[in-house]
Amino acid sequence: MRLSDKQRRFSWLSRLYSAETGNNDDPCRGGNCGGGGFSSRFRLFRVLLVQEMRVLLMSPALWGMLVILSLLVGYSFIQAVELYSQASRTALAYPEMAAGMNPLDGIFIPTFGACYLVETLLFPLVVIRLVGQDRQDGTVKLLLQLPLSPFLLNAVKIFALTVVWFLAALPGISVFIIWHVLGGAIYYPEIICLFTGHTLYFLVIACIAMFATVITTSLPTAAMICLAVTLGSWVLDFTAAGGGWSLTTLLRGFEGGLLSSDGFVVFLGLSLFLFSISSVLLHPGQKTVTRVKKVFATALIFLLAVSGFLQIPQYLDMTENHRHSFNPADERLLKQMKKRLKITVHLAKEDGRLYDLEHGILAKLRRILPDIKIIYADTGATGLYGAPEDDTYGLIVYEYAGRKDQSYSNSPGEILPLLHALAAQKVTVAGVSQYRGHPLVEDAASARWWFYVVLPLFFLLAAWGIRRPQVLSRKIQETI
Repeated sequence: MRLSDKQRRFSWLSRLYSAETGNNDDPCRGGNCGGGGFSSRFRLFRVLLVQEMRVLLMSPALWGMLVILSLLVGYSFIQAVELYSQASRTALAYPEMAAGMNPLDGIFIPTFGACYLVETLLFPLVVIRLVGQDRQDGTVKLLLQLPLSPFLLNAVKIFALTVVWFLAALPGISVFIIWHVLGGAIYYPEIICLFTGHTLYFLVIACIAMFATVITTSLPTAAMICLAVTLGSWVLDFTAAGGGWSLTTLLRGFEGGLLSSDGFVVFLGLSLFLFSISSVLLHPGQKTVTRVKKVFATALIFLLAVSGFLQIPQYLDMTENHRHSFNPADERLLKQMKKRLKITVHLAKEDGRLYDLEHGILAKLRRILPDIKIIYADTGATGLYGAPEDDTYGLIVYEYAGRKDQSYSNSPGEILPLLHALAAQKVTVAGVSQYRGHPLVEDAASARWWFYVVLPLFFLLAAWGIRRPQVLSRKIQETI
């Protein structure tokens, strides 16, 4: 947006404030915008929100991002359907393999991988332009004179970004509709969990970009900071050093159908923290000492709050095949094991059996047992197949209430009875409906017209129509 447009916006806001307060003078003369009731502030907030939406919808970066998103989602979806159909032919020939045909894993997660890339690499550029334009042309100094706090000024931008979320959701919603038309199964709790994860990830990326823009004076530098943060999260995943707390790992949990309080707390806590710091640092006239004190106080408050919430984790398995849960009868007895369960694992990190053990048993036990300690013994193994000749390699030792047992198996069918025996519990297995899978052989090639032609044209025509100056200017004048 040009500087003259920004100045005209501030003039509209000033006249609005004067009309609401009954003051014919400039309300911000002399740098004092105090006063005004709730209705005046609310109307200022509303007009400013319309203005920020105008800036956002006038951005070529936004519409370019949406066109790219449509193309990537379409390609990912068509490829996923093709691969899913090939696997389904085998499952239909051998019914015992049908349980492995899950649309969440085979269709939706691969397709939303395209959304993840766009949210990570392109969406920050849209946020940086929205936030950084005010700082570059000096409009932020004018806005800070309005009777709105820096927190409300930044909140306006977050609310304006919901427009991006709704527009970016169109290709994803199209995937579900097309899959349903093709005859594919949809389990809605999984979809709700998937959308929840991407919404939280969308929010935290927006706050990261906002923070990067506020602490720098250059938009390219802010973009580099955002890229460094996201790439750093990827590095944590590749090196397995993130401890399950990288942004990608947290999002992967939601995509897998596990609704966790830990994921909510970390995503929302990080978003609120970065948003608060961005609001504290927004005012350019503050002294460095004052800024440091406010940042330190904000960090301390959020650290204590997040740490407190993480002490009481809650989990909800939203998947149709209950992949994150044991049999209900097993879970009830496991929750009654109040003493510490100690598990010593003699497997190298590179061993595939350890991966199966982690995802099939240990991750579920961590969510169920109130007190569990897992020790990964030093096996001395090197390389991918460098298992030592020691007889203890591959052994998993379980200790509970002074009793001890061991096994080489990583199967729940053998480990759960062992744990119940250690706890002197007798389990009566509850009947659970067997997941039969949803094999489907279909061709989604015709969907390319929607993703490659119709949706991109819709976004381009919307950009052309909205970017006509007389359209939004008239709407803003009507709002005022």
